Amino acid sequence: MGISVVQRSKKTVPTDHADPLAMLFFARSIAVVGASRSDDSIGGRPIKYLLKYGYSGKIYPVAPKYDSISGLQCYASVRDIPGPVDLAILAVSAARIPGVIEDCAAKGVPTVVIFSSGFAELGEDGRQAQARLVQRAEQLGVRICGPNSMGTMNLRSGLTATFSAVLERTHRAGPIALVSQSGMYGAYILAQATALDLGLGLFATTGNEADIELSEVLEHVVRDSETRAVLAYVEQVRDGDAFVRAAETALEHDRPVVIIKVGRSDIGARTARSHTGAIVGSYDSYQAMFRQFGLISVDTIDDMLDIAKLLEFSIFPAGKRVGIISLSGGAAVMLADSCAASGLEVPTLSEEVQARLKRRVPFAGVANPIDATGQLFNDPEIFPEFLRALVDQEDTDVLVLFFGQMIGYVEGLGSIVVSESVKAARDSSKPFVMVAMPGDGRAAQMLKEGGIPHFTDPDRAIRAVAALANYRERREILLRRKQTGRKVALSAIPRAEVDTELGAKKFLAEHGIRVTREHLAQSPEEAVCHAETIGYPVVLKVNSPDIAHKTEVDAVRLDLHDASAVKRAFDEILRSVADRLPDAEVRGVLVQEMVSPGVELILGVKRDPVFGHMVLCGLGGIYAELLRDVALRRAPVDQETAAEMVRELRGYWLLEGARGREAADIDALIDTIVTLSNIAVGARDWIEELDINPLIALSRGRGCVVADALIQRISENGQ
Repeated sequence: MGISVVQRSKKTVPTDHADPLAMLFFARSIAVVGASRSDDSIGGRPIKYLLKYGYSGKIYPVAPKYDSISGLQCYASVRDIPGPVDLAILAVSAARIPGVIEDCAAKGVPTVVIFSSGFAELGEDGRQAQARLVQRAEQLGVRICGPNSMGTMNLRSGLTATFSAVLERTHRAGPIALVSQSGMYGAYILAQATALDLGLGLFATTGNEADIELSEVLEHVVRDSETRAVLAYVEQVRDGDAFVRAAETALEHDRPVVIIKVGRSDIGARTARSHTGAIVGSYDSYQAMFRQFGLISVDTIDDMLDIAKLLEFSIFPAGKRVGIISLSGGAAVMLADSCAASGLEVPTLSEEVQARLKRRVPFAGVANPIDATGQLFNDPEIFPEFLRALVDQEDTDVLVLFFGQMIGYVEGLGSIVVSESVKAARDSSKPFVMVAMPGDGRAAQMLKEGGIPHFTDPDRAIRAVAALANYRERREILLRRKQTGRKVALSAIPRAEVDTELGAKKFLAEHGIRVTREHLAQSPEEAVCHAETIGYPVVLKVNSPDIAHKTEVDAVRLDLHDASAVKRAFDEILRSVADRLPDAEVRGVLVQEMVSPGVELILGVKRDPVFGHMVLCGLGGIYAELLRDVALRRAPVDQETAAEMVRELRGYWLLEGARGREAADIDALIDTIVTLSNIAVGARDWIEELDINPLIALSRGRGCVVADALIQRISENGQ
């Protein structure tokens, strides 16, 4: 076949060969069922690539019509293989898969990768066939990756259980893992990584995820001692709890997970009974989860691979303070602007250091960024002095050097710049990043060997640095929060009658959330009696299980100051409802206290189909729905997380009392968010959505009060 053999490490390192997931990457023996002599067929490529990449384990082609393939003895069935089989690749038709699974179980094969399509992706018949297959495999104790999977790889050992043509090119093994729900696009990411000279080690595509799903694979690879970080291409998470476990494991092991989530829902087109339901969409929940559990979310593959480049060089900034030295004043400004946009700091050098550098080059910019100017051509020896000034600066955490095309174009200057940069980097604990075009000669090799990654675009370099600086800061916060947080045992909350505002608020009050003082009236006279008990001014609203948004039917009257106004409002509300919704069930009119002025907020709970109940906090009115100024987390949340949600709001200044406003009771707001999140967990079996709109945050020390609430229950049959 003319196969060129790539030598790979002979090291086989499954931490536990009894783990079926380990077999995807560390199998010591592989059966290829449906093996072919055709190099370019789905059954031929796995053997071709296993040989090419120097896999040192046993390879067993299963193909009854052949005696041998590529010098390897063929077998009629998996059952006929003489030795143990850790992993079976199934490259046969969908109709044959169930029988092969039986053979694998009889042989004791723990894990199979199914290349074959023809299952759930075909529709209902395919889904049923897939369900039967998984049920039987579970009974037999066989784990399935796929169907419709492009397979897995361990490029460090040469295990290439895939038919992907991406392996027609040689790829360098490295410390980065890639997990993708799309086989083809995952291979494309691998190809792009190779084009950037990035080394990927473990690679998995999960296909239909009939059994083994992305979160399981993710948790497994972050435990691998040779994996430094993981890239993940995600279309849909199927098991939210498993995903959380994987994210927490990654955080614990300090394995950054760089994730790109595709498939953003069209939230604006969605209809829902509550404001919370209209605001919270699937994509919002994913992004909230990524933040809550310390994952690095990116929008493009370029950003993903830029971060991977820094990770391969072990670039982990200790903080967000950047020192910049540049050959170009324009580039220096661009880098500084990029830092500001990315939330990084560019601290000013001390006056003493600036004066020293000015004496050396009077027309240089020396505050930070340092603009070394074209004088560097005449006097290259100034570079070490300028560089040392940045390295010695105590309040810089990472250094970014800009030399454009000059390193690759001007050999003498390039050699000095690169050699001095490498020397300074080795002598310093601070990471270095170069923005330059070093070419493909000696300068580029020196940078690589010296541990200095280079970028050609300043903004991309800064965004990558910022992503890892944010990760490091976020990880420390989350680990500390986990260590110091107090676990609260939350008991189940029984199903309650909450189909009206009165019922919803009564339920909230019973579970620790303050609501308006109110009474239900069945007549104008009773309404007046309640108003006088509560004290004027009051609010009147219809109380109906059929009217979620009362203002839409003109069924709310505010700021009523006397008995005549209350009687008139009562009659007007009932007439308006009768005219606009004559079939609506009306259970009277609520008479409520008119809450003192404060900051209006919206709090909510929404059951996400993947991650469970999510808690929302936002500024009320246009801020939440039009400006989407909201924060979201998975329930339950602790005090610190709730406080973080509040601080994330762009309108937070309203709560702090900006421009002469009275400060709101932020502590009470935080307590309310925590209590609401606990309610969400306790009532998770029956609450679909919970909407508090508005919650009035009163002035500091006076608390918060729910002015209106809506609860949508899951039906009795769970739908």
